[in-house]
Amino acid sequence: MRFAYPPMGIAAGRQGISTLRLLGDREEGDAMWDFAGRDTAIDLGSSTVRMHVRDRGVVAREPSLLARCLHTGRILALGLPAQEMAGRNPDVRLVRPIREGAPTETDEAEYLMRALVRTHHKRRYTARPRLIVTVPSGMSSVHYRALQFSAFQAGARRLTLVPTPIAAAIGMGLTSSGRPEIVVVADIGADITDVGVISFGGLVTSHTALVGGSSLDRAIVALVRREHEVRISQSSAEAAKLEVGAVPPIGRRALRQTVVHGRDLTTGMPRGVVLTTADVARAIAAPVAEIVAAIQQGLAGCGPEISGELLGVGITLTGGTARLPGLDKLIRERTGLAARIGDDTGDAAVIGAADVLRSSGSQEPPARRSSPRPHLLTTVPEQ
Repeated sequence: MRFAYPPMGIAAGRQGISTLRLLGDREEGDAMWDFAGRDTAIDLGSSTVRMHVRDRGVVAREPSLLARCLHTGRILALGLPAQEMAGRNPDVRLVRPIREGAPTETDEAEYLMRALVRTHHKRRYTARPRLIVTVPSGMSSVHYRALQFSAFQAGARRLTLVPTPIAAAIGMGLTSSGRPEIVVVADIGADITDVGVISFGGLVTSHTALVGGSSLDRAIVALVRREHEVRISQSSAEAAKLEVGAVPPIGRRALRQTVVHGRDLTTGMPRGVVLTTADVARAIAAPVAEIVAAIQQGLAGCGPEISGELLGVGITLTGGTARLPGLDKLIRERTGLAARIGDDTGDAAVIGAADVLRSSGSQEPPARRSSPRPHLLTTVPEQ
């Protein structure tokens, strides 16, 4: 799917960019809003949710998971404690409220955001911060409404949405003065690959593909089942990918190996399987090719004026899957553009989103002009 901005009915400018009027500069008397809740940025990843609170930095990096009791329906834990319950308690079901970068389980997504806001604002019911949330650049209208509902129910008094490529570019400092006027960001997450081309402060084109790290994990599970007749969990496949994974062709990279454990499909008994770097590379070859194709499609949406300048700009990779060994070299070979990993921690998007709120100031609009409708940012705010 290729998306040329502006999406969701926002009027386009001459370059297909909609400039949003941000809130005014910070003024005295805004302390009352600090009491209601400090400005908060949330990166709703399908695998990890990250939260940034003004003046405190990144305060949460939690798996996007909830543990629900099958008998009572109550939510027992979220984040890492919920992940630790997986497969160990038969009365617990794991719920992933965020898929493809957007809420698919509205009530659970609301619970996740509300719990994080109340915990890290140190108050249970009075926290009502200005909230900014990163979203896929190709977000559907259904997911847009679900996120809007969940965020306001979770306590947001104002809501801003920012496409992940813009947030990541700001967080990595690619849009600051002295940088190139054109920036290409490819965010390769758990469920989606989001490619955005930013030119003269606006997102001129983007492409979102439903392929990411989870696709690689499923491919490893399928290979072990097909070649060894052993069923392993997706978490075991992810661990093997992180330990010995590499993008084909392997070249001169030393072969490594790891042991994954699962259930023998013939006997039903536990059995271990040795996986080498070559095995993992063979398994993930197809989804890796889809990731590269998504990046190529994102670049193909540029006009001829911009395309000629991309050779000197290159592609900046972010997201957890971007750190897969050899992926940057493969992208360079297939696209002809230099590819570099610009974010080692995965925090670039949430830090960039926080910078957007900081740049916009904290003045609240008069009540008569206040609207529950969220702002959708498609331009880089002036620093």
